[in-house]
Amino acid sequence: MDFTVLIVGLLIGVGIPIRNKVIKEYRKKRDSKLQKRKRKNNFN
Repeated sequence: MDFTVLIVGLLIGVGIPIRNKVIKEYRKKRDSKLQKRKRKNNFN
């Protein structure tokens, strides 16, 4: 049982912040690509 508590604690304490950071970087890249497409389409 102690091992399970340790694993769950690590997942919550480390896994979630890492996941949030990865998602934030993905969204930033996605948004910059969308803005580039919008600018490119406006000039046509």
